[in-house]
Amino acid sequence: MSEGKIKRFDCYPSGSVILTQLGVLDHLDANNSEWTMTPPTINAYYDPQLNTINFPAGILQPPFFEKDMDDSVNYGAIGMVIGHELTHGFDDQGRKFDAHGNLRDWWTAEDAKQYDERGKCISDQYTEEVPDAGPGVKQNGLLTQGEDTADNGGIHLAFFALEAALKTQGKSLDDKGPDGWTYRQRFFLSYAYSWCAAVRPEVARLIVTTDPHSMPMFRVDNVVSNMSDFARAFGCKAGQKMVRANACRVW
Repeated sequence: MSEGKIKRFDCYPSGSVILTQLGVLDHLDANNSEWTMTPPTINAYYDPQLNTINFPAGILQPPFFEKDMDDSVNYGAIGMVIGHELTHGFDDQGRKFDAHGNLRDWWTAEDAKQYDERGKCISDQYTEEVPDAGPGVKQNGLLTQGEDTADNGGIHLAFFALEAALKTQGKSLDDKGPDGWTYRQRFFLSYAYSWCAAVRPEVARLIVTTDPHSMPMFRVDNVVSNMSDFARAFGCKAGQKMVRANACRVW
């Protein structure tokens, strides 16, 4: 090559130097206002690289949110979804990103060890037979671990938030609403109702084998059976189906 041009392979400037010289790097900054879902989408998401949680307008309607319902109903539905997305920042994948969206291990070795132990409880619990998907179909708890962790963590955040909100109103979780249910009970009823679904066995099989989300029934039953507050709400006793002897909790 001629004088003044790159002569050796190991003399190549880094990619960032080239892009800076070309004036490209300045346009690669993260856009915190950019959404990856459309407004009517009934969903929500956490973006680890932008470190944002996002809720399209579509999900801000029943059964997830109803402005005329009391706090216990909304906290049990959309409140849990908000908590779910927050927890994604600290699930098996989200925890690998730092506050600036960089892929970096910022945990201590001991924290990571304890997290893995608690995470294994979740993945083991959700590795189970799914009769609705057909005989012999089994869910892989490692596939769904991130979403299951977010479900279990999110409902605790929503429950704590409801308790705090009621306290500011001079109320408690065990006060009864006009329908005779306590706020504690209404929270869990709303949570269960928000995940009501009916799917064909073929679709259930597809979900179980490819979707990182658990089936709706497990997103309810497995989550609440890990919570002593659910047992207290409905008088469930040790040994009953909805009270787990080995309850899992990461957050």
